Amino acid sequence: MTTVVQKLQQLRQLMQKKDIEYYFVPTRDDHHNEYVPSHWKRREWLTGFTGSYGEALIGQDHAYLWTDPRYYLQAEQQLNASEITLMKQIQGVSAPIAAWLSENVRNAIVTVDPKVMSIVEQELWSKALSQTHSELTAIPENLVDTIWKDRPAHQYQPAHVLDEKYTGLSVSHKLKMIRDEMKKIGADHFIISPLDEIAWLFNIRGSDVPYNPLLISYAIISATEAALFLDPNAIASNELSYFSKNNIELKPYANFEDAIQRLQGNVWVDPRSTSWWVALQCDSAILIEKTSPIVMLKAVKNETEIKGMHEAHRIDAIAMVKFLQWIENHWRDGITEVTAADQLEKFRREDARCKDLSFSTICGFADHGAIVHYFAHAATAHTITDQNLILIDSGGQYFEGTTDITRTIHLGNPTLEQKKHYTLVLKGHLALRHMPFPRGVTGEHIDALARAPLWQAHLDYGHGTGHGVGCYLCVHEGPQRISYGASGVALRPGMMVSNEPGLYFTGKYGIRIENVCEITQDTQDFLIMRDVTMVPYARRLIDVALLTDQEIVWIDEYHRAVFALLEKDLSSEIRDWLQSATQPLK
Repeated sequence: MTTVVQKLQQLRQLMQKKDIEYYFVPTRDDHHNEYVPSHWKRREWLTGFTGSYGEALIGQDHAYLWTDPRYYLQAEQQLNASEITLMKQIQGVSAPIAAWLSENVRNAIVTVDPKVMSIVEQELWSKALSQTHSELTAIPENLVDTIWKDRPAHQYQPAHVLDEKYTGLSVSHKLKMIRDEMKKIGADHFIISPLDEIAWLFNIRGSDVPYNPLLISYAIISATEAALFLDPNAIASNELSYFSKNNIELKPYANFEDAIQRLQGNVWVDPRSTSWWVALQCDSAILIEKTSPIVMLKAVKNETEIKGMHEAHRIDAIAMVKFLQWIENHWRDGITEVTAADQLEKFRREDARCKDLSFSTICGFADHGAIVHYFAHAATAHTITDQNLILIDSGGQYFEGTTDITRTIHLGNPTLEQKKHYTLVLKGHLALRHMPFPRGVTGEHIDALARAPLWQAHLDYGHGTGHGVGCYLCVHEGPQRISYGASGVALRPGMMVSNEPGLYFTGKYGIRIENVCEITQDTQDFLIMRDVTMVPYARRLIDVALLTDQEIVWIDEYHRAVFALLEKDLSSEIRDWLQSATQPLK
């Protein structure tokens, strides 16, 4: 088995042959997916770091990896003895490597595969590097691919059309909306690279990307034509008529490069999601760089999607309640983090409507809960006991929608400190959920609501408070976010966002409470969140003395609603457990 040190040596030898000083290896793949297929996990293979976010810079004498606070602890462990230096990225700082290069390197050439860098990133990097007479260059091959001898082949999976009863809008209606937007800016063609945008627009779903119902594809929309570039075997013969009747031409994925090289006129690309490589191929066209119209159309759910999201979370809540009752009654059987996560997946898949998980379940007991995106392995998994906290972050994929929920529980007698910390997190969670806010407010404006109870105790967490959630799409969806460095996008009715404050104590435990919420109208000029996730909080961890009377009312109202929603679909044993778990606090 080749070690990280040996891989770096091989890469540097190749860099020397090509006269490359620095080589940039991000997490991103050719479509900039958050969850990367094994075929494109270049950074993970090269560095040994398995976190979902991290960017490596390889020089002839030094190697660095940047990641954010979610992964500091994990990166320290996985990069140990690799000779790669961990660089801790501060939340809200964009292009940290470019900034570091502009301060530490002069007269250098930094090289990258242009398929894994967006147009915006290329412009940002080039500007930063020019300040020290350095330069960013593109190379037509990916150097990691060259040395990755046992690289897994990409396995294309069948795709399917998602019925309009789930999407709420037909593909013809959606194409008309896109073409109307194209006319407004004088675009002759519109190139789409993000897989979730393609899936949403064409009402198709696949399974080419782990945990995301997406298919590897590109699309080009013109005034009267639409071309979808994908694996020729992805679409079943009985669904081909769907595309022909909507004037959508199916073309081989490999033909996309030739197609964009032939484009002329005004070509619309989203500079944040379109690769530099695409821009380089369109040298016969005039590029219009503007945010994709699909971004907001997808983020603001229609009535059908909103109903579907609530139904998906109801189905998911049944599985979660079964799991919480099960672990409370079976932890003495020697359950580990791995077997607990497996059992939760089993409960989800008992309902045939669950098509997949929405991400790999995070089940962290004790100190493992302090690793924000922890993944349990059989060899190192803790056995769960009643002596510490358990953090479970999980979700499912349903035709009706996508779910994401975190609950932190204790199976015994929590300490006063644990109850205090849990209750402070819960207070922030409730404050964000119940605060009305004016139209036009962004996630950055309300992020502090969830942090305020923690700040008062001189505590904080190093991740964002909330992200958008797709509808049978990606569990992390933009453009809306609730965080320090939010995108500046105003929250709108119909958006789905997570509400997930937390606290993490290295070597001890972690706490996170997460609900998916719908942004809905409160009054004519104000909006408010509405809970979509309906699973009880951990009453055993709540210190009622730290709550206001209003907070107690909110919790009791939520618990009554949870019981009323779920009771008819539970066995008597599970229903009795839920009734106990949702009893009034006083």
